[in-house]
Amino acid sequence: MPGIKNNRRAQYTRRQLKDALIRLLEHNSLAAITVTELCQEADVNRGTFYLHYASPAELFADIERDLVKEVQPLIHTGTANIDQWLPPILEVIQSQETATLIIIRNIHDSPLLQAVLTPVRAQTLQHYQQVFHESDPALLAYYYEFFFSGAVRVITKWLASGANESPMAIAQVIQNAIRQTPA
Repeated sequence: MPGIKNNRRAQYTRRQLKDALIRLLEHNSLAAITVTELCQEADVNRGTFYLHYASPAELFADIERDLVKEVQPLIHTGTANIDQWLPPILEVIQSQETATLIIIRNIHDSPLLQAVLTPVRAQTLQHYQQVFHESDPALLAYYYEFFFSGAVRVITKWLASGANESPMAIAQVIQNAIRQTPA
């Protein structure tokens, strides 16, 4: 079946390109990576690259989409407790360390990641409204930014230091910090 073979080959090529980009991003910024350099790292020719992607930025957007697809089903909104959904998300983040670090560094510029975080943000703002007895949306946004930025910094430090602690331990640090809010 030629369709399946070509599909597998295309999937393999895209995986090679993604892996090569992640390796290059460990030492270079995305803007500094050329198609030529990427093709050499992935051992594919330029024509093959352009068959799949228009630019390294588009390739990285595909990596980001893959990560978001993996994380999005793990984020529960509504009644689900952070204890239930944060550890599995941290496991995914740990397994995709380089891509995650790059996405985290540009978290506010990532429309895909923001789409994943929107339901969490809405739920969190409702919680902060009750906990802090605050109704001003601007002030609630500051509370959210404070706690969200803190969680991102904890995750970033964890990844940058080798992710030696378990995802459960890091989830517990974040949970403890969130729970230390006034009741």
